Amino acid sequence: MKRRGLVLGVVVLAGCAANAARPPSAPPVAAVVVAPVPEKRVVTGITTPLPGEPDSAALAVARLVPETCADAVDEVALKAKIAEMRAAVDESFKSWKTDRAECGKHPHVMYRSADAIGDAFGAGGLGLSGVGTGGGGRGEGIGLGAAPKAPAIAPATNKAPPAKGHSSTNNQVASVDEADIVKTDGKFVYLAANGALRIFDAASPRELSVTRLGKGENVRELFVEGDRAVVYASIGTNAPPCTYGYDCAVAGDGSATKIVVFDIAQREHPTKLRTIDLSGSLVAARRVGNVVHTVVADGDMGQEYESWPEDLDWCAAEGVGRARFAKLKIENERRLRTSTGHLPTIAENGKKPTPMCNGLFRTAFRDGKAFTSVVSFDLASDAAPTTSSVQSRPGTVFASETGLYIAVRHESNDGRYPYYGRADEVSDIHRFAIGADAGATRYAGSGSIPGHVLNQFAMDEWNGYLRVATTKGHVPDPAVESEISILAKAEGGALTRVGKIAGLAPGEDIRSVRFDDERAYVVTFKKTDPLFVIDTFEPQAPKVLGELKIPGFSTYLHRIDPTHLMSIGFDANDHGDFAFFDGIILQMFDVTHPTEPRLLHKEKIGTRGSSSEAATNHLAFNWMPGEKILALPMTICEGGGDGRNGHSLAFSGLLVYDVDLEKGFTRRGGVDHGKRGANCGTWWSNANSAVKRSVFVDDLVWSIATDRMKVQRKTKLGTDVADLSLMR
Repeated sequence: MKRRGLVLGVVVLAGCAANAARPPSAPPVAAVVVAPVPEKRVVTGITTPLPGEPDSAALAVARLVPETCADAVDEVALKAKIAEMRAAVDESFKSWKTDRAECGKHPHVMYRSADAIGDAFGAGGLGLSGVGTGGGGRGEGIGLGAAPKAPAIAPATNKAPPAKGHSSTNNQVASVDEADIVKTDGKFVYLAANGALRIFDAASPRELSVTRLGKGENVRELFVEGDRAVVYASIGTNAPPCTYGYDCAVAGDGSATKIVVFDIAQREHPTKLRTIDLSGSLVAARRVGNVVHTVVADGDMGQEYESWPEDLDWCAAEGVGRARFAKLKIENERRLRTSTGHLPTIAENGKKPTPMCNGLFRTAFRDGKAFTSVVSFDLASDAAPTTSSVQSRPGTVFASETGLYIAVRHESNDGRYPYYGRADEVSDIHRFAIGADAGATRYAGSGSIPGHVLNQFAMDEWNGYLRVATTKGHVPDPAVESEISILAKAEGGALTRVGKIAGLAPGEDIRSVRFDDERAYVVTFKKTDPLFVIDTFEPQAPKVLGELKIPGFSTYLHRIDPTHLMSIGFDANDHGDFAFFDGIILQMFDVTHPTEPRLLHKEKIGTRGSSSEAATNHLAFNWMPGEKILALPMTICEGGGDGRNGHSLAFSGLLVYDVDLEKGFTRRGGVDHGKRGANCGTWWSNANSAVKRSVFVDDLVWSIATDRMKVQRKTKLGTDVADLSLMR
């Protein structure tokens, strides 16, 4: 593989013409050969761990252990949890009795609810607010009878002319498709929105079909491949995804997932081919060729039991209170026994759910009662899905063409890994073999590294190595620092750390990461934005090449070409020991000379309170490299700054920019959606906007919000070609 800036060898030959020009008496000139500069190649197959790092034998403690469904339920742990619950409820009862004694002295206080006192006990899992990209409660699939045999996938069939150019999903890995709410093939636009699969004519914007799923099934996202569409729905809870894990964590929510496969050869009349019902919440989905890989989480609810009866009257008779607390114990125990004994299940086409016992593994530490499962099926086959389940909480997912990795965070080591300190924050990384063969999906191995990953872009597979960027701690903790780890697949599937950069940016935490070829680009922040350029060409010796310090920080980095990057993030107001985040910024960087990265251009949009879905979800970042045009959902707020949010909502919609290395970012215009659903109170790490996505098809720009989709021309922004409601 060629490295950037490689100097090729030159061969110089002195032929007959050169000799003929010399006097006859002169001896012939011998050919002169300048040897080519040998190409430097990546060393593959390194498995020797760094000094001080655990070897394959020590990492066996991180490897998952096969188990049966019968062994999956830990009766000892269940009894311990029930005892813990009873003690917590008893403690609450004592507290209630103490408070009740004051009832007559303070008659204006009538009752105390669980919300009023907080949930002091029973917070399971991470206890964080964020959840995974799935949602939907428990439930079985609708009865559809036997699935028809799935014919081979044909290319998209229709009479519409192909587009000369159209955008595509902003996938992290070009050959690995990511599920999203919108897809286009240049002829049609496909949307998963408001309980239905919606198909639109791309060239003449109009709705062709609306195919609703079952009652209570919340459509989440989809894939489209040829004449097949795969639609994901949740049943029950419709929680937002944790796409940027600074203030949230990937987690389940006790919900269920339905997968529906449609034949869309007739776009006006999609036909349901197959349904797959999974008991777990949707975490992530990827497609490699015709094979769809889905990650779901079971039993990862943060609240395991209640410690206070709902709306208990503070002044109720003691006997009434005692009975309410006793009843709560019974209800809690029933809930614990049901949830702890729940195994992940799968059902096809309305049949009875069956436990996913094939390929079932657990951690050596029995990491809670949760399960995380990888489910793979082929769009061109009616073969049963292949499953592999892990008795572990879910985590951040990265997938290449051949491997799917799940990084599971532990906020403290708790002695589980003897090679790390007890107080160290540690992440397990589990690898599953995946690919274009659904039957090949299997658990392949595990490793562990210090710290936690920010999001999927903090992981990348290159030449057989997994590169990971992690942070230990969180600003403003002065001990916070970050690391780059290079992991190799060693004996027994262990992921051994063969290279690292430790102590990166002490006192700052990671805000964005992008791996590109042998390079890694990492942005950290506390007051300023250091952009680090890192060389990972030598797996055993990665090194920092250069650093650029500028105000603000990037939350997403995108490659323009091999020597230029652009980013979206937030500006900052420096106050000495800290900084306030400010408006949205777009930046362009020149990394031609990696030891001296340069900021080429900066475009500030609005003041504090301005926000964009693209700042925390890369799927909203729509870049057309051929035309060098960028579309971004945007909420613009003015009048803010220096810690104060803007008070004036100036714009809510989609902004379109021309991007040029010389001229920078030139705003072409915008698609205005009005002020409905927009506000200026958004926190930076939860950035969002009323517009969620956009699509380019030839000269048309499709701007997609939750309630409607507006279509305008790139050459005439501000004038609607179509305004399509998504609420019917």
